[in-house]
Amino acid sequence: MNRDRSRRFLFIIIIAIYVAFGLVTSVIGVIIDKFQVQYNVSLNVAALLPFAFYLSYGLFSVPFGVQMDRIGAKAVLIIGMVLMTLGCFLLYLSNNYILVIAMIFLAGIGVTAIQTAGNPLIRELDSPSNYTANLTIIIGVGALGYAFSPLLVPYIQAKGLPWSQVYLIFAIISLILLLLLLTAKIPKVRLLEEEKINVAVIGSLLKEPVIITYTLAIFFYVGAEVGTSSYIVVFMDKVHSFGNNISLWNKGTFMYLAFPSASALVVGLFWLFQAIGRLLIGQLMKVFKPRSIFIFHSAGTCIALIIAIISPAKIALIAFVLTGYFTCASFTSIFSAAIQSFDKYHGAISGILCTAIVGGAVIGFLVGTVGGTFGMRSAMIVNLIAFLYVFAISVFGKGRLNI
Repeated sequence: MNRDRSRRFLFIIIIAIYVAFGLVTSVIGVIIDKFQVQYNVSLNVAALLPFAFYLSYGLFSVPFGVQMDRIGAKAVLIIGMVLMTLGCFLLYLSNNYILVIAMIFLAGIGVTAIQTAGNPLIRELDSPSNYTANLTIIIGVGALGYAFSPLLVPYIQAKGLPWSQVYLIFAIISLILLLLLLTAKIPKVRLLEEEKINVAVIGSLLKEPVIITYTLAIFFYVGAEVGTSSYIVVFMDKVHSFGNNISLWNKGTFMYLAFPSASALVVGLFWLFQAIGRLLIGQLMKVFKPRSIFIFHSAGTCIALIIAIISPAKIALIAFVLTGYFTCASFTSIFSAAIQSFDKYHGAISGILCTAIVGGAVIGFLVGTVGGTFGMRSAMIVNLIAFLYVFAISVFGKGRLNI
């Protein structure tokens, strides 16, 4: 009985940790313009914020995966929590734009470690038959962090506080969760053979056409997801003069107090609709073929983004939200198709695919650079090209998705 209670306690902590790193991840989309103004830097420099955060995935996904086999998932998870807490707290104290970028990178390393260690740990908290359901619940609830975080910054600023205050809040939340994690009884995680990263076989896998095409798909998908969500606020401001301080509701009303920034609300809804979409397609896949769902949603992503690029302000806001929804099928479909194409080496394949999340750094930075030089409509076309590659994979990809 005590064992069950301690595992339920740890299960709740893990859910809260997933919410916490969701907060840290998606807030970047609403601080880029504020960072740019506060430190008087170009959009090209501000683009280093998402670059620094997602670069950590490319550099540390495989190393943390290897370390899990050596020091255990518990140690990697605690290291991740320490780094995320430090990154957020030190960012709050930073008064130099280079330090801010560095602390974003440090927090990103922490998030990478948490995600690497989190999934195997979740398996140990219940019977193996409940693993998929538990993972779905944790990821689904964790998505609330992605959706809520963009709303927090304009609310804080409406209270007369600086935007960096949000990182103090994140640091306090992370510290509390770290202390709770240290008091919890964490079971020893035994990695399955398919979860282990075999560095020796990574080179041979990289010669496989399926691995190459689907790794590129993850690279372009995550890049376009980051490049879109992180620059919605900037796009609306630069293209439509729809500033981050414009609300859809009249001043003094409850809705205005809750949502003082329409563009920040759209960033939150982008992530929320993506999360809702993932829950919906889980049921749809019982009726329709996964590949058909992938094709439909990846095509919808491209269409919605085109509408957002060419439309007036209020239609663009709606189209960006729909873009978020339609992205719901891409990551899991790409990942599953690559994994299911091979009967072994799943840990190594997963490590390669997770490393490709560095696309968020490269494409995100490219979007900011193009936006600063040629304008934000041209910048969003970079995302469209990346999403078109994902659509092509959904139609012509050779991965085994329908099993």
